[in-house]
Amino acid sequence: MDPAAALPAPLTSLVGRDAEVRLAAERLGAGRLVTLVGPAGSGKTRVAVAVAAGAPGPVRFVDLSTMDTGDPAGFVLDALGVARRPDLSTFDGMLSALRAVHLLLLDNCEHAAPAVAEFAARLLGAAPDLRVLATSRQPLGLAAEAVLGIHPLDPATALRLFETRMFERTGHPLPPAHRPAAATICAALDGLPLAVELAAARAALLSVPEVNRLLADRFRVLADAKAPGPEHHRTLRAALDWSYQLLSPDKQALLRQLAVFQGGWSAAAVATLPAYRPGLLAALAERSLLAPPVAGRGRLLQTIAAYAAARLAEHPAESAAAHAAHAEHYLGLAEQAAAGIRGPEQRTWLHTLTLEQDNLRAALAGLAARPGPSFDADLRMAAAMAPFQHFIGGYSQGRQWLADALDRRPSAPPPARVAALSAAATLAMLACDYPAAAALAHQALPHTSGPARGPLLTLLGSVERERARYEVSSLHLEEARQWYRKASDAWGEGRATQLAGATAWLSGDLDAAAELLAASLTAFRDLADAESAASSLTHLGAVAHYRGDQPAARRHLASALDGFTELAFPEGVAWAQDLLGRVDLADDRLPSAAERLRASLSIHRRVGDRWRAASVLEALAECRRRAGDPAHGAALLAAADVVRREIGAPTPTCEQPARAATDAALREALPAADYARAYRFGARTALDDLLAVSGAATLSPARTSS
Repeated sequence: MDPAAALPAPLTSLVGRDAEVRLAAERLGAGRLVTLVGPAGSGKTRVAVAVAAGAPGPVRFVDLSTMDTGDPAGFVLDALGVARRPDLSTFDGMLSALRAVHLLLLDNCEHAAPAVAEFAARLLGAAPDLRVLATSRQPLGLAAEAVLGIHPLDPATALRLFETRMFERTGHPLPPAHRPAAATICAALDGLPLAVELAAARAALLSVPEVNRLLADRFRVLADAKAPGPEHHRTLRAALDWSYQLLSPDKQALLRQLAVFQGGWSAAAVATLPAYRPGLLAALAERSLLAPPVAGRGRLLQTIAAYAAARLAEHPAESAAAHAAHAEHYLGLAEQAAAGIRGPEQRTWLHTLTLEQDNLRAALAGLAARPGPSFDADLRMAAAMAPFQHFIGGYSQGRQWLADALDRRPSAPPPARVAALSAAATLAMLACDYPAAAALAHQALPHTSGPARGPLLTLLGSVERERARYEVSSLHLEEARQWYRKASDAWGEGRATQLAGATAWLSGDLDAAAELLAASLTAFRDLADAESAASSLTHLGAVAHYRGDQPAARRHLASALDGFTELAFPEGVAWAQDLLGRVDLADDRLPSAAERLRASLSIHRRVGDRWRAASVLEALAECRRRAGDPAHGAALLAAADVVRREIGAPTPTCEQPARAATDAALREALPAADYARAYRFGARTALDDLLAVSGAATLSPARTSS
């Protein structure tokens, strides 16, 4: 026997593949042909060698990577080191050489899969005691074949492999300070064993943080020219080149173009690519070039995506066409979503947009790079994405997209600019930047007429409501309601009615608020808009609370909280928790009130709603007072006052009696000098530090004297 046909002796330990080795051995015991299938660099050969090492009889190993498709039997016979006999055919000579062999391991079958399949079928039929273990990036396609997927390692196992290889090379364990960077490396490499091992080898020479930094050029960094074995086992680029070169041109083109997707693709999205043809995706999946789908969405491993992107860059015209198709699809999706997100399909659209966030950002970036002051696609897309940014609390990001697009496209068609200005004004208002919101709305108003003025008037009504200019707010909202009514826009009228109800309860007109909010709730339930219906319930809960009907308030708010939680709508969850905390205070449920108010404050701060954050701070001040911590209560009132001065919004009228009562009680509980010290402390202390003090211990007057 030629020594080359002996089983390779691994130089390192096999990490994290015990289950696959055991399962492959079991399948070989139950059947006679097992193929280990997985993407480039997944470690198929290492697993196969480990399985073969445990075989109960003689084993022969044949690497088929250099075989052409003509004569597998002759190639195997030569690999076994057996002289050809003139009295026997090549196949019979090989069969004779394998007479006492229990297991034949055929490595790297993918480039000649049909020929290997035909050969294996004939071989197993002629040698009833022989078993065949194959490795390939695609199945051989035989009825008797058991296919076992060799997938990338999970994050914990990949990190263990990295640590093991680092220790084997350096003799030192991975420093704890470097574990986060090592975990990041393993995640970026999708847990592919070849890539992880190459990264560990580089980290042993450089450092883990340095390799992490260099991974932007992973194919240059992850190469080990000194390692034994064929080149496609030594460099990440060569491993993927091997798979790529086995593809037909149409499959190569589709693989390249899949690189335009970020975070996966839907069936509708991938069908827009220039290279898409029915059946090509399935062919790429069969060759282990696609990751397993998640929730019906196709995806590439990050490493394969990076390779495909590099290949796509070699074809500039094709790259431009693929990116244009991607951007056009996601612009259409964003505009459909903006139209459909307020209605019976709300949950579906929210789910879709959540899945597609990375693709939407990539499409917007691509559109933004196109030249021309009158080009409007990026402006339209930024405006269309604004409702979703509202839902997820991404006010700052959405504002930046819109501001940049408005600056880039000063000559865009008026409808696109007006829509973008309106969206930018809405997000500015939500972020409590009232001057900017009003300025943007007034910039758009001259270019609108009739019912088109409704959204801008609604927005101005909201700006003035939060500034506590309730009469002006009501006038704007009433005019908006009239325009919506004339246009038979039931949703717009419902929203203006709801916000008019909010203005009413914040100003203290609870009867008017109850009537308006009941009408809006009916409208939104008829329209099957779950978020807007929950918002109406929230405001009705506030009305009940300020009327003193805490049981009714709790019912409304609990129902609203359930709705907001199901939609994962942070602003709504924060509002409901805020008001439930006040109901708890009214019912003297102090621990629950504090917990709810803190949860509400955390969300308000995360999304950037400083107006409600200030109100929650005032309610938390009352919690601290009742808990016997008047100094910290005074500090929280000061923090609320700082926020209100910054945004130019006073305490709402309906909340003023409670705030005044809290302040009076705190002044009564503390000597004047101690109150003043605590207030100064709250005014100049970072809010995170102030809240940390609240959670840790009572803030005594002595602690505020520094």
